Amino acid sequence: MSALSLDARLLRELRATAVHLLPGDFADALGVPRGQITEAITRLRDAGFDIEEKPGIGCRLLASPDRLIADDLHARIGESTLVREILTFEKTSSTNDIAARLGREGHAGGLAIFAERQTAGRGRFGRRWDSAAHAGLWFSLLLRPKFPTPLWPRLTTWAGVSVAAAVERATGLRAQMKWPNDILVGGKKIAGILTECSSDATRSMFAVVGIGLNVNHDAMPSDIADRAASLRQLTGRALDRSALAAAILGELTARLPDVDAHFSNILDEAARRSTILGNWIRLDAADITFEGRAESLDAEGNLLLRLADGTLRTMTAGEVSSRSSAVPAKD
Repeated sequence: MSALSLDARLLRELRATAVHLLPGDFADALGVPRGQITEAITRLRDAGFDIEEKPGIGCRLLASPDRLIADDLHARIGESTLVREILTFEKTSSTNDIAARLGREGHAGGLAIFAERQTAGRGRFGRRWDSAAHAGLWFSLLLRPKFPTPLWPRLTTWAGVSVAAAVERATGLRAQMKWPNDILVGGKKIAGILTECSSDATRSMFAVVGIGLNVNHDAMPSDIADRAASLRQLTGRALDRSALAAAILGELTARLPDVDAHFSNILDEAARRSTILGNWIRLDAADITFEGRAESLDAEGNLLLRLADGTLRTMTAGEVSSRSSAVPAKD
């Protein structure tokens, strides 16, 4: 028995055919009475799906609404080993905050939380993240990974390469990664990732991976317009946000086994997409500024920074700005 709702299963069937099918055909395919199919079609139309129906010929899906709908997202990703439950909100403070609260309350994980708008979205260091309504993808994953907690910091790199791959497939544009958690296209930031870990009342650990992606903004806020962009600005066209969300979840699911068993595969992809490796950079971390050449990523995704005096320093976090491709000349 499928864990997907009837509406999600029907949407999968509607998308799988380019021709009209009778309600009875859908009923046979899904193993339910015809009356339930008729009721489901009515619900989907009420939700904004354009379903054409021709008497004696059948039904066909013409268009989907530009809204994030849980059944629609389930329909697009199908049965998933990563996401068993999806929640969608028209407006909330922060999807990371909701995920963390549910985690503390003992939720089993495997949950994706989407919001059309966040009023208190945030990035690293508590910075405000502008979450324009119905323009981007603002979502969080609540996870209880089976692999050891010392490996959980790998989740940021896993999310980064997955988002970059999905964006690249959807747009045809080269997506790069600026360590540790930014996704860039054409030198401008289009996405950020925020990973947080905590525990519930039984001291069982959970992870929250928050992803913010600028998709269909016509313009970015003036204070970040010089360094951030939306995919619509970069491609000149609006994207199907639900399709892109499903693509990201698909990339995340495909790479999840590698986080534990074959993390080198993820690291290799992160290195290929890196905007800083090989460059002389400035890195601000914990009120201390370092300058050096970004040499490589270590086995856990930390940055190995070669300072001017030759010291190799392992950096686990920080704010990076590229300075030059060459080491400054000594006096």
